[in-house]
Amino acid sequence: MKFEASLLAGVGLFFVVQPADAKPKTILPEPVKAKQVEKSPCRYNGVVQTANARGSGFCAWNRRTFFTAAHVVYDGESWGAPPFWAPAVNDLQLGKRDGFWSRGYYRWADYAKIVAEEGNNNAAFGIDTVVGFSFRKLVKGRPAPIDIRGGHTLTTKVKSTITGYPAQNPYKDKNIEGYYLHQTEPSVTPYRSHRNGSLITPLITTGPGNSGGPVWTKQKKRWKASGVLVGGLPSETVVCPFTSETNSLLRAVKPIVSKKSSDAIGVNGVGATSYFFPYNKRVKLPDGATQWTNFRVGVKAFERDSITSIVRLSLDIRTKHRGDLQVMLTGTDGAEALIHNEGGAGKDNLIIKDMDLSEAFAGVDPNGTWILRVQDRLKGDVCTLRSFRLEIGVEDPTFDGSGDGGTVDP
Repeated sequence: MKFEASLLAGVGLFFVVQPADAKPKTILPEPVKAKQVEKSPCRYNGVVQTANARGSGFCAWNRRTFFTAAHVVYDGESWGAPPFWAPAVNDLQLGKRDGFWSRGYYRWADYAKIVAEEGNNNAAFGIDTVVGFSFRKLVKGRPAPIDIRGGHTLTTKVKSTITGYPAQNPYKDKNIEGYYLHQTEPSVTPYRSHRNGSLITPLITTGPGNSGGPVWTKQKKRWKASGVLVGGLPSETVVCPFTSETNSLLRAVKPIVSKKSSDAIGVNGVGATSYFFPYNKRVKLPDGATQWTNFRVGVKAFERDSITSIVRLSLDIRTKHRGDLQVMLTGTDGAEALIHNEGGAGKDNLIIKDMDLSEAFAGVDPNGTWILRVQDRLKGDVCTLRSFRLEIGVEDPTFDGSGDGGTVDP
């Protein structure tokens, strides 16, 4: 599978085409040398690709998480599927070999509401950030450090730079062929307050495709991520800075990306593509008993009146005779899905990864008690449930991975 840039020149931007010999009065993004792409801070960068958009992102805080702009995955009407992540790209084409699909993302719940009320993304610049995650490590080594007081840092006299993968140079109205990392000149460029918590500077030019890229600040000889690029014109840049409130996003995703995953938690003001509910206790099942052993999962992470559209189950049961087992999942309204019905005869172990049960539970209330029911119907060997993980979501992404990605304007 290959992705190629579909460049939408000038969408949402007001371009000023300068004469060929004109000297820009602002700092322009310049290509990063190939050797530097693998070094700090550039090595944390990545391309973020969705069904109809192309943006930038960066791995920070945890090796399984990345930041990007909310408008990269929100099309103005609905949230999109978890995007494709491709790190450290410097090539004409972007293919499957360069990266992989992320698993989901956490975002500010009010973002969509504000965009709908205002009719554009500008009013939501201050919360135009999502934290994507994967069950795989996104970069080698440690992730980028973040400055949780980035909003304060960017308004002081500190050297900063922006990195990302632009698709066009807005000053010269020229397409950038391929996925090549660019950066603005490291310089002291203080930002000032803009709209609803965002910051702005008139001294830096950014282009389409840079959305979601990091704003780095030099602190004690170390580059830290202080915010996310979310908007701009040929002569200005808008940033969603990191603040203490960013901790809410990190707190929400932490149970999923920690070394030992734990139950999902509902954090006020934070929404997600889906939530995960793991069960990691080893339980020996009654041998040959024609009765169900019930494992209850209490779900209360979703907003009131939400409707289930995503249900996936992963399961690990160790046994020498898979044919002894029956497994069912019961939803909050009594709907059931048969997972396993004594199949496999004498084969050992029942291991399931991400079985899609969405159709069986479409439309039910996600909040309430879900029950995994298991029984070992024949005597002779003991079955042990080692773990299971239930994923529940209230949106149904339809992106099948085909087609080109368009450009998202910063």
